[in-house]
Amino acid sequence: MKNLGTNFLIAVVAILIIKIVWFPNEKEVRVEIPPEIKEAVKATVDNVNKNIDKKGYEHAVIDDKENIIRSIGQLNDSSKRELDSIRNLLAIERKQFKEWRQYNTTIAAKDLPAESNDTGYSFKDKYASIEFISPKDTFGKGTFNFTYNAEINYAEYWKKEWFLGRKKNYIDFWIADPRATINGVKRVKIEPKPDNVKFDLNASGFYTNRLNLGVDGGLSVGRTRVGAGYYYDMVNKQWRPLVSLKYRILEF
Repeated sequence: MKNLGTNFLIAVVAILIIKIVWFPNEKEVRVEIPPEIKEAVKATVDNVNKNIDKKGYEHAVIDDKENIIRSIGQLNDSSKRELDSIRNLLAIERKQFKEWRQYNTTIAAKDLPAESNDTGYSFKDKYASIEFISPKDTFGKGTFNFTYNAEINYAEYWKKEWFLGRKKNYIDFWIADPRATINGVKRVKIEPKPDNVKFDLNASGFYTNRLNLGVDGGLSVGRTRVGAGYYYDMVNKQWRPLVSLKYRILEF
């Protein structure tokens, strides 16, 4: 117990030395695509699955992996200008940007029944209210009053093609009005940067031919973890230091 603090400090220093020697300039690894084969990404999503549900609402469904990029610089010129316009509207910098989606929709109807009233004509249903106010004299102009209650829906979910198949993630958009048509979808998402460097502290135990209980800490860089701990041998009744090195071969 007397040398517990000293030995633990030595173990921590050992971790730092290994970090400095083995990973002096550890940074996120980026795979650069040669300029001659790099294709600029456009914001418009080409693969949009449209379907009509049992209530008559049109859905636009896209794969959640569509148009994920590492940086705004990968976009084509028109998409960059459009995104910069949005950033200026929101007063944010490029480094603050995470994701943007745009759904182009049309809501159209014909032969709506008009009801006459004291001021002109009107139409009203669950979603829309349209009123025409007749002019007060021959030379006046009539006016319209219009309101629309839009129920805009957005959902993310996964599905399987069969029960042993892999999960596929989707983004689903629809307006709760059978008269709504979705003309197109635009999406840009910046790929999140993985957190390659992590530190952990754990209560731990292991058993060989005897039980050892204690505490350990570790520094993980990518798949490699360097750890150090102090364990109490339940048979010899002694505290012992332990330094470990792990490389994660497989993860799910």
